[in-house]
Amino acid sequence: MKSLDAPEFSRNYGFWSEAEQAALMNSRVAIAGVGGVGFQVGTKLARMGVASFAVADPEEFEPQNANRVPGASASTYGRSKVDVFREQVRDINPDAVVHRYHDGVTVENAAEFLAGATLVFDESETTHPEIGTTIARHARVLGIPDLLVVNVGFAATVTAFHPRSRFTFERFMGLGDDAPLDEIAQQKIDFGRFLPYVPPYSDLRGLVAMTTDGPTGERPSLPSIAPGVDLASAIGTTQAFLHLTAAAGVMNRRRSPIWAPRLALLDAYLMRGKVIRASRATHLRHVLTAALRDRFGRNPAASYTHADLARRAPAPPRP
Repeated sequence: MKSLDAPEFSRNYGFWSEAEQAALMNSRVAIAGVGGVGFQVGTKLARMGVASFAVADPEEFEPQNANRVPGASASTYGRSKVDVFREQVRDINPDAVVHRYHDGVTVENAAEFLAGATLVFDESETTHPEIGTTIARHARVLGIPDLLVVNVGFAATVTAFHPRSRFTFERFMGLGDDAPLDEIAQQKIDFGRFLPYVPPYSDLRGLVAMTTDGPTGERPSLPSIAPGVDLASAIGTTQAFLHLTAAAGVMNRRRSPIWAPRLALLDAYLMRGKVIRASRATHLRHVLTAALRDRFGRNPAASYTHADLARRAPAPPRP
């Protein structure tokens, strides 16, 4: 394990103390999903000094990941995301411990995945709410924060679910606190809850595409771009810093972390930051603003309608 006077940490001390550095070095962070924000959150935390991780992701890198994930490149296409993550973290700190879960988070391995974690980042697929629910329920049992970081356009939001709060992950997503996981697995994501913030410069045709079935009966994933993912990882790791140092009992006149139902919001395009409240009313207010701007021709056009997606889809192989 590296020491406090390791040269890798020397410039950190201009902005935090040795006690806070020690708290980071003695923490363990679990990350569910390392295909986007989770990958950058993890590598940033490794540079900050965190040296123990549990990471879960069942997928391999594809060209679709290259627009936003440093770990996705021609040399890593087809390789496990958790394996690539471990390699990059070990390049930063050869002493780092990275436990990998190639099957992702499951009901069977969730307890092991979270064992010993100081906090967990839930960056699992929104199309599988049963995974996020499993993580949240285990985090409450363990008494650790469950962080949710979301990038949307050039913006990002972050919040955390307190293990003893009545405002749970399930409430945030519009799910029942006691609903069985198989029932939750059948539900589709409610963007009116999951996205309290919709940028006012949005082309809402993309939101329509994500909330309606396309020609194949499927719905496209939430689009993401590199600036938004970078911003999400920055505010996510900043909140993690506050949680990890607080968990270690380090008192240094820091502000408190953001807890749900409040979310911290940063928008690089608008150069604005604020704290908002998670609610359907917040979502509708932002959608209405974007709709009015669009009606008066003020919003730039994107290309994420069902027709756009179908046009860019690869042609099926010939029989």
